[in-house]
Amino acid sequence: MLRLSLALLPVLLSGCGPAAPKSSTTLSVQLHFNGAPLHCSSPIDIAGQNWHLQQLQLYLSDFSLNNNALLLDPTLPHQQARLALLGSVCDNSATQSANWQVKFTRPLTPGELTFFVAVPQSLNHQDPLSAKAPLNQSDMYWSWQQGYKYLRLELAGAQQQWALHLGASGCQSASPLRPPATACAAQNRPHVRLNYQYGQNLTLDLAPLLADIALSADNHCMSDPNRLSCQTLLPRLGIEAPPLGWSMQ
Repeated sequence: MLRLSLALLPVLLSGCGPAAPKSSTTLSVQLHFNGAPLHCSSPIDIAGQNWHLQQLQLYLSDFSLNNNALLLDPTLPHQQARLALLGSVCDNSATQSANWQVKFTRPLTPGELTFFVAVPQSLNHQDPLSAKAPLNQSDMYWSWQQGYKYLRLELAGAQQQWALHLGASGCQSASPLRPPATACAAQNRPHVRLNYQYGQNLTLDLAPLLADIALSADNHCMSDPNRLSCQTLLPRLGIEAPPLGWSMQ
């Protein structure tokens, strides 16, 4: 797994002799909270309050391995060549739209793996009704003007909900129904850099992101840099600071 703030765990080989390393075109992604796997039914203790996951989905894009572009398999419904949609949508009966794997067109080898939590700027302002999957999911979209939600995290607690939506901000156009002619003032594209070794998975731990925040309906964050809650959360996501919670294990 991949984790930014934790030391890389050694790979332990069993058997009588040395085992040959195995390469794979698939990278599994795991969601954690305080080091434990996090699922739709998992209780989450945040500042003494009990919460559970309603939705976590995020676009990962423009992968690179040792400074060489790493393209994704575009034949899968949750991927295009430059991006993949990861995550789960939870409801009372099942986990919908769950995908926690990224598949590449060539095998992974050890080295520096980098990617963005974002939709590439050239794809960010389009009509989701005509876009190819996975950019056709309407609840991951704001408007032609604002573009896509790169990350959508929603939690439910005792008679209240909390949300964090990450995307570009400061986008200017004549109408919300028109794409901007110039780049948005804040691209808000977290850049993750990790060291990959054979057999590791990519892990995202939400605990560092939400640490010491008493969540409520009044302190959600919709990527507005003027909002106090966003001023705490955006740097933790990786806006003008190293992103928290990511690791390889």
